[in-house]
Amino acid sequence: MDWTVLLISVFFGLGLTSCSHAALVPREYHHVNLPMKWTDAQHYCRLKHTDLATIESMEDASRLNRPSSISSWIWIGLTDDPKSWKGIMGNDANSWRWSATGGTSITGYQNWQPGQPDDYNYDQACVIMQSNGRWNDIDCLTRLYFVCYDQHLTDQKVYTLIKTHLTWTDAQTYCRTHHTDLAMMENDEENSRLSSVIPPYNVWTGLYRVLWRWSDKSSSSFRNWQSGKMDGNNYCAAENSQHQWNDLHCNTELTFWCHGALKVKMTVVRVKIQTNADLSNPATNTQILQQLAAAQKDQGWTDFKLGWKIPPRKQEKLTEPQCILNL
Repeated sequence: MDWTVLLISVFFGLGLTSCSHAALVPREYHHVNLPMKWTDAQHYCRLKHTDLATIESMEDASRLNRPSSISSWIWIGLTDDPKSWKGIMGNDANSWRWSATGGTSITGYQNWQPGQPDDYNYDQACVIMQSNGRWNDIDCLTRLYFVCYDQHLTDQKVYTLIKTHLTWTDAQTYCRTHHTDLAMMENDEENSRLSSVIPPYNVWTGLYRVLWRWSDKSSSSFRNWQSGKMDGNNYCAAENSQHQWNDLHCNTELTFWCHGALKVKMTVVRVKIQTNADLSNPATNTQILQQLAAAQKDQGWTDFKLGWKIPPRKQEKLTEPQCILNL
């Protein structure tokens, strides 16, 4: 009899039911019961763990096992630092950037209307040029005319007014399809040339920013704001016992959530097999592991690695190989 086949049949008969399997957890969350300001909490998390907590789904939120003694808000890693966008052309995660480059301004040029940008109503992430040539931030879902530009060999931008009412994203798609991109202005001369083609309209330009970013620079767009709570004057986020979020003053002292790096879990399972096959033979072990892995992959187990740990053979004792799962 082919003992290799027998061994595999024995394993398949067991179905590896004694090999425990755990879901791959992308982050491990830690509640720190030390009231701190948001920036101090960020520093602590980066020193002791990885960063303030990033939450990418309701499944992540459900794993924030809040201590029963804590009923107040708890800091998470979401922030919208006004120092990077309020009246300046900064270089941080929340800063204004151009559609054409996906990056922040190279020259730092700006021409904001006095008092702008203000993120009125907490959802103004796209920028228009007003008929007077000044800039203003408004809701990206507003439908407006827009200006595309073409970049020629002379490096001079040529601006084209499109008299179709579109949202900012749809305008961006149109410009990228038929021109270079939505209008980009990096100096007074370019700003003046664009403003000369738009009167008497307010039009979309290519300037935008991403509202609220995670401390660890994650690109996750998941949000779970508590309805009616945001007031637009606070720039750090906390979660409540229902895992809903609110913006609070960053100098408020709260306990906080950190997240840690992924941990690898090893599960050792003893399996007794009665056989004359030599399980110390590397070729036999490799063949068994390959077929076991393929079989378990068919069952949906994809986040593990199998390995053998075989104790030294003892006289008149059956070999008891151990199945190791690295999770």
